[in-house]
Amino acid sequence: MSSDLTLLRVLVVEDEPMIAEVLQAALEEGGYAVDIASNGDNGLSSVEARADEYRALVTDINLGGAVRGWDVARHGRELNPALAVVYVTGDSGHEWGSLGVPGSLLIEKPFAPAQVVTAISSLLITSTPPPQHGSSS
Repeated sequence: MSSDLTLLRVLVVEDEPMIAEVLQAALEEGGYAVDIASNGDNGLSSVEARADEYRALVTDINLGGAVRGWDVARHGRELNPALAVVYVTGDSGHEWGSLGVPGSLLIEKPFAPAQVVTAISSLLITSTPPPQHGSSS
């Protein structure tokens, strides 16, 4: 029997509750364990507390406060260089090239929830966690 410990854990940072719920349902249906953070500050706290447990981050870019999705993703990558990152945005995402973390994907709203599940799956398949060489801090 599989347990929750075998599921890949994803953090969703989204300030619109309905979108967060839809993403959570789609990701859980796709076989992921999901944590939700309702704003950038909570997203930062979540990656601080569980960075090594998260395999992927799905974050809105504009989270209604000073902390943006760019910030959450950069900090998450600092703590976990293998973290797969998918940005979702209602904007054009024109800053993605300069502010997005390398190897991330951007999906513009409106989107089908399955697009996010597919994006995470493709990032996880194409990236192998880097070997542990003791150079991580």
